Amino acid sequence: MPLQNSSPMISLTNVDKEILEILRGGRATQSYIVDETGRSRQYVHSRLGILTAAGYLENIHRKTALYELVGDPLADEENGG
Repeated sequence: MPLQNSSPMISLTNVDKEILEILRGGRATQSYIVDETGRSRQYVHSRLGILTAAGYLENIHRKTALYELVGDPLADEENGG
């Protein structure tokens, strides 16, 4: 059976888009993202997990919860796709 795109399509929330915009500027910790978005740590943690599972982010240092953008769904939106 051929493999389809391994990244599941998710419906991006406004907070997801804020997180992606922050990470477009470079790597960021969960704490930094919490501070920048003004959302609760639990909510940001949940959204980071969803975005990571979708293949958009990678947690490159678990101890500090440092994240990096590895797939940019916002670029697809900007390009009309």
